[in-house]
Amino acid sequence: MNWLDVLGPLTRHRDRRNPLYARIESRIRESIQSGRLTEGERLPADREMAQLLKVDRSTIARAYDELEAAGLVTSQVGRGTFVAQRGAAAEGSATGSARRAAASGDGLCQLVWAESFSRASQMTSSIVARQVTPPISGGDTISFAGGIPTQEFFPHKDFQRIVSSLLCSERSLEMFGYSPPEGHQSLRAEVRKHLSRQGIFAQDDEILILSGSQQGIDLLARTLVDPGDVVLMEDPSYFLAICNFAALGARLIPVPMDEDGLRLDVLDGIMSRQRAKLLYVMPSFQNPTGATLTSGKREELLRLARFHQVAILEDNFVGDLSFESGQLPSLRSLDPSGGTVIYQGTLSKALCPGLRLGWMVAPRQVMARLRLAKRSCDLSTNSMAQVVAAEYLREGLYEKHLLHVTEAYRQRRDVLCQALESHLGDYLSFSKPRGGMFVFGKLPEGYSSRELLSLAEKEGVSFSPGDMFFLGNDRFEFLRLSFIQLKKGEIEEGVRRLGAAVRAYAARARRSSRAATGSCGAEGTFI
Repeated sequence: MNWLDVLGPLTRHRDRRNPLYARIESRIRESIQSGRLTEGERLPADREMAQLLKVDRSTIARAYDELEAAGLVTSQVGRGTFVAQRGAAAEGSATGSARRAAASGDGLCQLVWAESFSRASQMTSSIVARQVTPPISGGDTISFAGGIPTQEFFPHKDFQRIVSSLLCSERSLEMFGYSPPEGHQSLRAEVRKHLSRQGIFAQDDEILILSGSQQGIDLLARTLVDPGDVVLMEDPSYFLAICNFAALGARLIPVPMDEDGLRLDVLDGIMSRQRAKLLYVMPSFQNPTGATLTSGKREELLRLARFHQVAILEDNFVGDLSFESGQLPSLRSLDPSGGTVIYQGTLSKALCPGLRLGWMVAPRQVMARLRLAKRSCDLSTNSMAQVVAAEYLREGLYEKHLLHVTEAYRQRRDVLCQALESHLGDYLSFSKPRGGMFVFGKLPEGYSSRELLSLAEKEGVSFSPGDMFFLGNDRFEFLRLSFIQLKKGEIEEGVRRLGAAVRAYAARARRSSRAATGSCGAEGTFI
């Protein structure tokens, strides 16, 4: 069914008497009543229809609600929306009219917010719709879905002592006023020391303190990217970075990955054909794959970027969580002039997310614009958090904290990988990450992690479906597992439950295959 033909051209001008959702509802209604859409025919999901028509998802949802109120369609949880039987349509028409009359209240037209949202908001909404809502449970669900540090390692006592000491000192006033847009001087100084130990030697005016690294992506995108600009991204990549760039109208081009990170042969070809503005990359312990770009690839990546004149945003969000000896140099440290790489880091993953603190290092010319963007965004980052974090770094507590948490997370990674081999060795292929937070697994061909998730939740375990991290949302065979929030026993039990769900899924796949071939003994491919 060609739905663009069914709906025909739709003007998007604002019309209070005939809003866009009503026009869509009317076209579908006409197609049902004329018989062009037959009883039992399935309509696209509201997300799919919204993407097709380039409208907000809520617009389609309201159109479908009106059709259902009129008895013209029926919605079935987990299956979709279908053209109703003729009798049901007749019964529902009066109800739909009454509901519309009631909605108008005093007869005045109501503001249709769905038609007021910006294109950026509509784009973000359509992408975020790919996320899975965590199941409501009684607390027994074991979740591998998150990417947040565990509270057991938050430095409560150190922070309590530091805050109490600062409040009783002359520095207390620093905590309650505005900081400069570029960040509090004490924190910038400590960040410079921290970066120098990683081979990054930045000047004070090249550093910007962020309200978390997510803000860094947003500020840089708004500073560099115009609608239609080409942004290259690892595929798969960080979900909210995809949202940021897409919302600004960037043309996102995926670059495939292997176990060692970006496919540089493919990247070279893309850069030769496309005039790219920016490459967004996570060289160490990438999200979601956990892959790490090798030393040789890092050097070659810089060479390609310089040759093709493409800026790099290096997101080192979990670079401090390295489980192996010999930490690889950052791209920024290999680019001492700072002419190619813009670098950002954060305290959110290795320390605690509630601080909402990160930093960005950029050439002075770029930094001048980033500071302006920062001022227009939130004036400055939280002063109290900055002063406390600066003192924590100054006392050398962060390095001690890293020794503790990296060893704990390394053990949890090992437990997860061993459990996956034991319970899912025949069904899930994966690579063991050298650090970070995630294991990215691949199911057999034809399997869907979205379908598996519904069975997994019944077993009391959840994860993140992998398709949400790809620039195209059709890679359903992948799933992401986060291991840092769970203790050893929880990891082992969670994988055991996941194994039970996968075996149930495989059995269902075999039954579907036999039914499709019409033979009880024949094996086929389950899709």
